[in-house]
Amino acid sequence: MTGLILADRLEVPADQPALVIEPDPSGAGWSVKAHNLSPAFVDAVAERGQSVLRVQVAKAEGLDNEDPPDMPGDYEILGDGIRFTPHFPFEPSVLFRAILDLRATGLPGLAGVRTLEFSLPREARAAGTTVSQVFPSGDILPENLLRFYVRFSNPMRRDWAEDHIALLGPDGRPVPDVLYRAPIELWDRSMTCLTVLLDPGRLKRGVGPNRMLGAPLEAGQRYTLAIASGMVDACGQPLQKDFKKPFCVSKAVRQPIAMGEWTIAPPTLEGCDPLELIFPRPLDWAELYHGIAVASPTGLPISGRIDIDMGETRWRFTPDTPWLAGAHSIHVAPGLEDICGNTPYAPFDGPFRSADATPRQTATRLVPFAVTSA
Repeated sequence: MTGLILADRLEVPADQPALVIEPDPSGAGWSVKAHNLSPAFVDAVAERGQSVLRVQVAKAEGLDNEDPPDMPGDYEILGDGIRFTPHFPFEPSVLFRAILDLRATGLPGLAGVRTLEFSLPREARAAGTTVSQVFPSGDILPENLLRFYVRFSNPMRRDWAEDHIALLGPDGRPVPDVLYRAPIELWDRSMTCLTVLLDPGRLKRGVGPNRMLGAPLEAGQRYTLAIASGMVDACGQPLQKDFKKPFCVSKAVRQPIAMGEWTIAPPTLEGCDPLELIFPRPLDWAELYHGIAVASPTGLPISGRIDIDMGETRWRFTPDTPWLAGAHSIHVAPGLEDICGNTPYAPFDGPFRSADATPRQTATRLVPFAVTSA
């Protein structure tokens, strides 16, 4: 916990409920944990977690609210306590207050309120922040492209993207009303990956924005995703340099993902060689990490490492332990998407489906493969 600044140092007996700040288990930041709680307390917390453990901004520049709102986040019930993980990482140099209200459960013998104020120091960095990757990574993208993922080398600050990210047209000028401006910027928890959507209303044929303005991109034309150096990282420093991703536009893709056209290269027995999938067209970069899983002959998930390359058309899975002989399966989530938002069940820009058809289009699909000796 090097560098963590605690604003109060109230000593609590080791066997009494207490608050601590510790790294988020996902590795994406910090979390607040209330521990040394009795089983009865934990059971009560399972139903009223947010009223028992709360985290607020205690002091920040421009904050003059005497009763600040609670921070949004996720609650995890533990064996002897509860963990709060914020939806957005704790900002450096901002004073936060964690509150554990022992009275909220209504259990006899528990009274009082535990508080802990803390802040995170700004980290000194030897190198400035840059745009490290943009997905899709290809140079030719379809006319109905749905989104970009922009990855930065260091955590960034929120609310700078709208003024510093633009799509430039063939003439080099920003194309108006092409990018969707979400009310809250779509950052991942680490604040290093930003999702940039093209306006879905202009992609869906027949709806208002599409009728009035047409599709965001035009096949046969050349565009550039431009990210200006004025974007600011978590330490308040601008990007080292501007970033540009030029690309050409091909015709739209409006077909479901054809899993029958995937090429499967199965591994051999008793080794850790990767299972490899090759797709006929690029799939969504983020979905490839979450939408495909591998199961053993008994149906249990297999843990391992996923690698993606060849313009998001090749997926490789390397298991943590050697393969066993038998019939395995690849589990494909119904929400797996290609770069246009098409799923294995339907195109993004498709007709409305009846309620009767919906259950058939929400099941995980299984692709069998066998592991045999070489």
